[in-house]
Amino acid sequence: MTVAGDRTRSTNDGRRPGSASLALRPLGYLLIGLVWSAIWLLAVTLLVGSVPYLAFVDSDGLVEGVGDRLSNPVEAVVFVGILLPILVAAVGAGGWYVLTASWPLAVLSFTYVLRALTPSYAGEKLSYTARAAWGSTIGPPTVSGVALSLQPVRPTPFTDRVMRFYVAGWSLNGRMILAMLPAGAAWVTAVGALAPSVPEVLHVVFGALTVLLLGASWTLGVRAFRARVPAAGAGAGISAMSAGRRAERLEELKKQRERRLRNG
Repeated sequence: MTVAGDRTRSTNDGRRPGSASLALRPLGYLLIGLVWSAIWLLAVTLLVGSVPYLAFVDSDGLVEGVGDRLSNPVEAVVFVGILLPILVAAVGAGGWYVLTASWPLAVLSFTYVLRALTPSYAGEKLSYTARAAWGSTIGPPTVSGVALSLQPVRPTPFTDRVMRFYVAGWSLNGRMILAMLPAGAAWVTAVGALAPSVPEVLHVVFGALTVLLLGASWTLGVRAFRARVPAAGAGAGISAMSAGRRAERLEELKKQRERRLRNG
């Protein structure tokens, strides 16, 4: 069972929801899922759509502006040494965190909509909120810690897989930030690869660099993700599981033992 935040500081108290909550929660979870989906779609649109916009809509002005800055030694140092790294980090690492912090919450919300309409989940809480220590997650500083909501009360292998991305999207990870820097640089080179005002030979160079940088971020990002977030359920003992998940796990262990006895 993958958990974000401190499970001892959560709203998972086992109490039965009220009648009003049971009646309204399908609509509530649906609205929450739509909001997080909209945030994810907006981020994708800005990240991807800004490339052709900058390349084609204002190509001449963009190329001239960059050229003017690079022709001035002082402005060149500021642009290359300060502004460009900030842009790369904002697009690469910032884009990763916005996207990965949003889509798991949308998926979990829609999962709870289905559960709210399923008789086997009637009368029980579907999600809870846990708090994380200050400075351990993304987002603005808070006095009592960041509230990490929409975590499943009754986990399944599917929700555990989604929760791995949830944790990765809300937990600060230096390795992941560094892994996404090539992707941020690829955003810059992709604009150069498409801009009509750029010489043809640079189109090829920028295009090749874009592919290489995206490949580097993918490789480094996968390694950082696997190193930071354990496999679903790894490292969590039976006592850390919910009652439903504990019963399922004990049944799995019983079947494994019976198979070993038959084969042995």
